[in-house]
Amino acid sequence: MLFNSYGFMLLFLPIFLAAYFLIRTYIKDHKKKEGMLNLLMVLGSLVFYGLFDFRNTVIFCMSIFLNINAINIIRMKKNSKVRLGICIAANVAILCFFKFRGTFFPVAISFYTFNQISYLIDLYRGDIEEHDLMNYLIYILFFPKILQGPLMNYSDFIGGLKKAYDEDLDWEKIMRGMLLLSIGMFKKVILADTFAKAVDYGFSSIPNLGRMEAILSAVFYSFQLYFDFSGYCDVAAAICLMMGFELALNFNSPYKAVDIDDFWDRWHITLTKFFTKYVYIPLGGNRKGRLRTYENIFTVFLLSGIWHGNGLTFVVWGIMHGILSIVTRIVKNKKKAAGEKAQSKAVSVCKRIFGIIFTYAYVTAAWVFFRAEKISDALLLFKRMAVGGIRPFYSTFADGFNLDEIWYVIKVTPLMKLSFAWDICLWLFLIVGAGIIFFGKNAVSYSKECKINLGTTVLTAVLLVWSIISFSGVSTFLYMNF
Repeated sequence: MLFNSYGFMLLFLPIFLAAYFLIRTYIKDHKKKEGMLNLLMVLGSLVFYGLFDFRNTVIFCMSIFLNINAINIIRMKKNSKVRLGICIAANVAILCFFKFRGTFFPVAISFYTFNQISYLIDLYRGDIEEHDLMNYLIYILFFPKILQGPLMNYSDFIGGLKKAYDEDLDWEKIMRGMLLLSIGMFKKVILADTFAKAVDYGFSSIPNLGRMEAILSAVFYSFQLYFDFSGYCDVAAAICLMMGFELALNFNSPYKAVDIDDFWDRWHITLTKFFTKYVYIPLGGNRKGRLRTYENIFTVFLLSGIWHGNGLTFVVWGIMHGILSIVTRIVKNKKKAAGEKAQSKAVSVCKRIFGIIFTYAYVTAAWVFFRAEKISDALLLFKRMAVGGIRPFYSTFADGFNLDEIWYVIKVTPLMKLSFAWDICLWLFLIVGAGIIFFGKNAVSYSKECKINLGTTVLTAVLLVWSIISFSGVSTFLYMNF
């Protein structure tokens, strides 16, 4: 079941939250309340996940069964390090089998596999004091995070959930959660899916693109990814906020990053932490000299590229990020060795602006390989940016932005008399998208800090209704494919 679907928004979520609120409000016995809420979490999440495809559920249950046995094996202690390695290898083998065989890819297998690997390692290390089957199932299954994360630490997640069980309902948090939900839905359904129409056309018609269309195809894909993933993160966080606890922050205005390190501290934050904790540090991290550090950084990004997809384009994407990360580390090390020099405020601001522009441009260029079917297609798109010439947009490229609810307003105004009237919506979406991305406040922070009044209530209603009535063009979230 998708977040951006009638079934989820009008049926599943209201019923789930109503049951959750009723149990928390009217069941006073702590043990009974916790048991009922735990059961609700597991059953609700199974229904949510199971509605995708019965094959997903079968494979997921097999994975759960495998890992429950792995947990019991690790708890035996004898030769536990070897046993842990075998259990992790089994999980990775299953993930690779489905990821690279190319016929059927189970929904969310990457994320629930990573969660189970982290659980096994933390259990082995003693970070999880006691294994509890119900808590384990909730941790792996929990529907707001199963599809795309965040990849939370088990103790933090279960601790936050159990704390919420014991607190009174906070209606202000529920309202703030509704606001965040509406923002997230708007990002996905109205912004990301609209940019996707131009992106699909652009990347399927590369040889015919003019210079501006080629440039905007790359820019719009960076916007599509941004609003798609941040929209999912906002909705997941909103559901948890209404339930009374917080998910780990997983997306924090990444296109405001001043360098590539800053970018990965803001984009899919918990995935970055996962690779750091379970890959980079075990490889040696930065403890074995600079050359080994650079090798480890490159390995992590290469694995990240392979994780995202099995084509050479994803490998190139990972290599590009790895190279810039190494160069950035080298530059920082040289600056540190030379000592920090005082700079005027104007110089600092200029450097920051340059850093943001360069990082965004580089990341967007890497996204071109991420989106292209073949490396040659990506290179051709860059070529069209240089030699495509200046000409009017193809109608197919611009028409996707002419949403009926906006286009009808333009048609009855003097704007229709302008020569570029058909492209107005395209530029409007570009300006609004860029404004949110580069100047807007992170949605999670905004929802927590803004005043709840008539204005925010109206904003919530408008964005939510607008998104729901646009569900007819429903599309999956992009990170569900990885």
